[in-house]
Amino acid sequence: MVKRRDRALSVAALIAGAVTACGGGGSPAVTPAAPSATTTPSQTGFSVGGSITGLKSNRPIVLSLGDQQLSVQEGGSFVFLDELEEGAEYEVLIAAEPPRFDCEVSNNSGMIADQDVDDIEIHCETNDSFDLFSLNRLHSIKLTMTVDEWRAFELDTIRANYSVKNADGRANPLTSFSHSEVYRQADFAYLDDDGTEIASMPKVGFKMQGNTSRQYPIDTSAEPNKPRRFNFSVKFDEEFDEDESVYSCIDYNGVPAAVEGFPCKGIVGKDVPDYPDADGREFMDVEKIRFRFNRDDPTYQREVLTHELLNDIGIPAARATHAKVELVVTGDSDQRLFGQPLPQSFNMGVFTMMEQIDKPFLKLFFDKNGYLFKVGAPGNLAEPDATDEGCSPYEESDLFYDERFCVIGREKSDPDSRLEWLGEDNYLNPEFVNSNINGEGPSGPLSQFLPYQPTYDLKTKKKSLGEAREALREFAKFVQSRPSAQALAERFDVPGFIKAQALEIVVGAVDHYVRVANNYYLYFNEDTGLWVYIPTDFDYTLIDTLGPNCEANPTLEICSQFLNLEAFTDIASMTAFDAGSENHWAGRFFYPNYPPILWEIVFSSDTNRAALYEDIKIILDDYFSWDLIQPRLELRRDRVEAEVVSTDASHPEVLGGGTCPQQYNPEEIAGDSLSFCDKNRASIRDFIERRRSTLIQEYNLQ
Repeated sequence: MVKRRDRALSVAALIAGAVTACGGGGSPAVTPAAPSATTTPSQTGFSVGGSITGLKSNRPIVLSLGDQQLSVQEGGSFVFLDELEEGAEYEVLIAAEPPRFDCEVSNNSGMIADQDVDDIEIHCETNDSFDLFSLNRLHSIKLTMTVDEWRAFELDTIRANYSVKNADGRANPLTSFSHSEVYRQADFAYLDDDGTEIASMPKVGFKMQGNTSRQYPIDTSAEPNKPRRFNFSVKFDEEFDEDESVYSCIDYNGVPAAVEGFPCKGIVGKDVPDYPDADGREFMDVEKIRFRFNRDDPTYQREVLTHELLNDIGIPAARATHAKVELVVTGDSDQRLFGQPLPQSFNMGVFTMMEQIDKPFLKLFFDKNGYLFKVGAPGNLAEPDATDEGCSPYEESDLFYDERFCVIGREKSDPDSRLEWLGEDNYLNPEFVNSNINGEGPSGPLSQFLPYQPTYDLKTKKKSLGEAREALREFAKFVQSRPSAQALAERFDVPGFIKAQALEIVVGAVDHYVRVANNYYLYFNEDTGLWVYIPTDFDYTLIDTLGPNCEANPTLEICSQFLNLEAFTDIASMTAFDAGSENHWAGRFFYPNYPPILWEIVFSSDTNRAALYEDIKIILDDYFSWDLIQPRLELRRDRVEAEVVSTDASHPEVLGGGTCPQQYNPEEIAGDSLSFCDKNRASIRDFIERRRSTLIQEYNLQ
């Protein structure tokens, strides 16, 4: 058996080869002389082919035979277009596997005799991550951690308060009140439907995750005797090689200690011993998994469905599924949690379990670990800061605060040590260390360290930050020069962007590039030389509420705010392009920001506008109708409901000025809005039907 070879062929070559295999190019056809009535022409060439088993993918396997390439998406027989002469040697190799498949080839080489070759065998199997993110079951996860680690997790959440300002001054009270990225240690187990362990991994990293969804992990006012639901992530290759005690309170010897009262709360923030054995460790072919509490979605269905659609139509995107999570807290016989003896077990409820876009993900989709930037608001490549060559690289600076720090960089959310956090004069002073650092405003005790959170955050190849920054800066300069759509396509994956925009428009994913300049990655594909748009974080989709109509009512308070909340309303009736009102995809922007320049350039081309309409039509016809989606949602509702209603944990905090609690309500799938907390909100069924009607009408009028 021969495993797939290292990728020596560029994707550009593979695409060209796939075209050749479909009849575009290749060797010119040879027309043989007409045979006489008494002779039979001899065969001048012989075909090379075989069979593929186990393959069904929206992205192809690419095979190579010399200079020929052949692209195949489903199992069955295959044959290369160009024939070989008798006596010629041949070798068929796997040039590129489909993402998330492992393929092997046998009987793949030899010499052409006097007959066609048809016995090459290729067998493909899904990798382990396929089962981990299967949509056919409610997955079951158990996290076990000591009470010391749980309490340290609480302490980190309190102490990592940077609501005064960030390293460049752009603090947001919704996102900076607690931004610890310190990993605490837990044991991870993956269970079957009966609760039997399928696989496990000790000493994984555990941390809170999110932006505006972060919160204290206990509802201390209403339900102080149990944890609340929050977004978190699990990292399997965490080595714990940083100072996990950085936010600890101390005694008069400068040693981490249990100090009563706020903000220390009697918790000791202990350092975790290094665990170098975790280097490069994966669980079922992934390094990290995210768990999201279904914010803004009482159905628990919207984000999973959206990620299913993304993957079905072939967009490089994370997979998502449902998982129930059990949290077990252990300790010694004399230790307590919430006043009760240990161990204690909590049904944390059902989460959206999501694949991380990281190095393993890139290897699966692109076979390369190129530059990957996570982009946060308001970053859309149009702002002057993205091209600023005079900015100050954070990694080269001795300063903790500088408004000139580059917006392209590598995030640093936590200090390396207490010394870096509080400075030489304060880090050993218990009165200062144990005070409410940054929590009393600019006049209170302040930290020396401030988190650096660049708009364009490098997630891979971090040792090459300088080169990565320059590459993205040069691309931003090119984009800001306003090239033609055709010229842009030489440096940007325009077809991929069009397909992603089509899906975002259909599902109403307004919290992304065009309206909010948020929630996407930019990846540089070294093989093709193209930047690639990869969307992420679809927790606000398939949602429609009626807006205030600020065009007609400009004096309303909501219409005069700094942030334009209308960007999140009237989504079901929104058109793709301007149809005579501002309610089109690029008609309302959340920030008073620079325009979505990639969108404007790409769709200055009539050809690209037509391509977007065609992608939208394919999605509507093949994937996005209530008849197709209803059975899936009903099956998943029945699968998760018992676990949801038996959840032990407190409901998440209502953030961002909302009034409706983060509670389960399956009626939002297809019920009457009168039964919803927000009666101005459409069900998923109504959203789909209105969305189809709006977009089909626009398509027919183009």
